Amino acid sequence: MKKSSKIPMFIAYGLLIVLAVAAIGLFIAETAHNAWVVDKADAVKFGILMVGLGLTFVRLIGNVGGPSLRRIEKTFAKEIGSAFSAPDQKRQRKALLTAIERYNRNKFNGAVTRLIALRRECRTSDDYNAVLLFLALTYTDAGCIDDAIATYEELVKFSPAHSTAWSNLGLLYKKQGNFDKAIACYENGIKYDEQNPYAWNNLAIAHLSASNWQKVIAPALHAVSIKADMYQAEAALCVAYFAMGDKQNSKKYFDSAVLHGEQADKLRSVLQGLEAGTVAFTTASGVREEIERANGHLKRDTALPMVEIRLPAPEDGNRSRLGGAPVDKDVPLDSTGAPMKLLAAIWCSEVRGVPDFPARGVLRFYVADNDVYGADFDHPNVQSDFRVLYDEDESAFDSRLADDPALGEYFPIRHVLPVRLTPAMGSIRASDNGFEKSVNAALRKVGIDQDFGELSDEESDYLYEQNTYAGHRIGGYPCFEQFDPRYKPELQKYDTLLLQIVSHTAPDGHGHEQELIMFGDEGGCQFFIPAEKLRARDFSDVMYTWDCG
Repeated sequence: MKKSSKIPMFIAYGLLIVLAVAAIGLFIAETAHNAWVVDKADAVKFGILMVGLGLTFVRLIGNVGGPSLRRIEKTFAKEIGSAFSAPDQKRQRKALLTAIERYNRNKFNGAVTRLIALRRECRTSDDYNAVLLFLALTYTDAGCIDDAIATYEELVKFSPAHSTAWSNLGLLYKKQGNFDKAIACYENGIKYDEQNPYAWNNLAIAHLSASNWQKVIAPALHAVSIKADMYQAEAALCVAYFAMGDKQNSKKYFDSAVLHGEQADKLRSVLQGLEAGTVAFTTASGVREEIERANGHLKRDTALPMVEIRLPAPEDGNRSRLGGAPVDKDVPLDSTGAPMKLLAAIWCSEVRGVPDFPARGVLRFYVADNDVYGADFDHPNVQSDFRVLYDEDESAFDSRLADDPALGEYFPIRHVLPVRLTPAMGSIRASDNGFEKSVNAALRKVGIDQDFGELSDEESDYLYEQNTYAGHRIGGYPCFEQFDPRYKPELQKYDTLLLQIVSHTAPDGHGHEQELIMFGDEGGCQFFIPAEKLRARDFSDVMYTWDCG
């Protein structure tokens, strides 16, 4: 379920002020034209106009929040239903809308407080359904998974036909590695809503996670029959057919999944790991149940808000892009005096949910067009052959999507790539310097006194494999091909991932793979910034590095 976007109210206030200033200006001009003799009729008209504008302004101030709550009511009409619609429940209805508005703006504490209070005032099934659903959603987004599960369990006991609740509950059980419960939840969700492609897809993914290859096929095909571009189900079909030895169908659904939005390198990595025996969808031999539960704690406890950068993406109005022609009028120069090349331009208003990230402005990443893509591995925080620039005025930059015709032969991004920016949560990756410390904390939570380095090879490999892949992103955690260079004391202050871009290929429509992005031998790059510098909008202190396998 998507959260609604917020439209600022200052536009209405600004129009009123402009009208008032225009009216005053016209009145003064007319009076001056009459040798400063005030015409009584004009004065009466002016007075009526100003009173009307004043009353309108007062009414707007008196209804601050009203338009916002009406948007919330319209956006979430299906989920709210007729909750608290009795004539004597106007206060409760407003409290519900206010709680949802808090949830929508990630103000989780305020949302939970209001929803818990409202639960005691519910009378009808719609009352309970709305309050419990949004309470569970808030707990989920806040990372309180156990509370979210308990709330969904209460909801489906009260309302057994609530398909959305069953589906969401299944997702939570799957995150905990409880595939049997997840599958049971998905099957209940489908029973009450057979035309929901997401419920069918969730069932297919649960069977995939349990390595029930044959059981993946029917629900995944059903999902695709309802929603033809559901790449998650197509990716599940690709993997299941591959595991069953049907390479022709696997290739068919690989191409279709990538065409509709799946990342080719991610899916290819899964297939290669499956073929090599290094990817296991069920518990590997020798891995204790406690290790799986520790992995669940690891993912929940280290989760950070981030934005996934998805491509190829349609040109649907988004201005952010990877590669392409410079968006600045004055392009920065490298240490040789040559113009740098644009690696990425991010319109910050399109980035949602990343802590401390600018709400507006254009963030540009330029690098030198040389054999190391502008990196200085000995001094990665010296902006000599790379530059990160930020300006708040988004209208000052060229938003047209165009290639750069003057690229050198080996620049990592050959063409402009429009991107789709999607809010998400991401947990720590195995190549991060803090991984072993975080794993040790998770092991203690499940009663294991061993440290990560003391686990069996099977168990340490399992934890590595479960926390390896990370694609293009803003925020969250990096994923290195070799090692985290921030082990050096002078680089440890770079604690915030500003941007990660990795090598990326996709089908070209003729059955061949084309390189969209390539850092060396299928590597990736990262830009880091100290958190306090990001909050201060100071991009003069940035670390840039890249590596490959």
